[in-house]
Amino acid sequence: MSNESNQVIAIARFLAYKSNLNKQLEHMPEEQYYKNPVGLDVGTYIQDMMKYCSEQTVDIVLKNQYKMIERLGVEYLSLIANMEFVDGSEINAR
Repeated sequence: MSNESNQVIAIARFLAYKSNLNKQLEHMPEEQYYKNPVGLDVGTYIQDMMKYCSEQTVDIVLKNQYKMIERLGVEYLSLIANMEFVDGSEINAR
């Protein structure tokens, strides 16, 4: 059961992060991005997913991330993303 919970949390953290990132990038001019790039820490969230989820699950999440964000909603994702992993790992959600 704890592994399933960790999978859900890792996926929610990634999707919440991507939702925030999408909002930041939406109105950011290219010049501003080059001066202060955002989104470079996405690897941390993908590593969490790889730790708790199968490669197939990670591939599905990456392929369908925008649909999943839209369907689940930012409020729900943020709630789940702020939960602690069952093994007590530090919260990475933003």
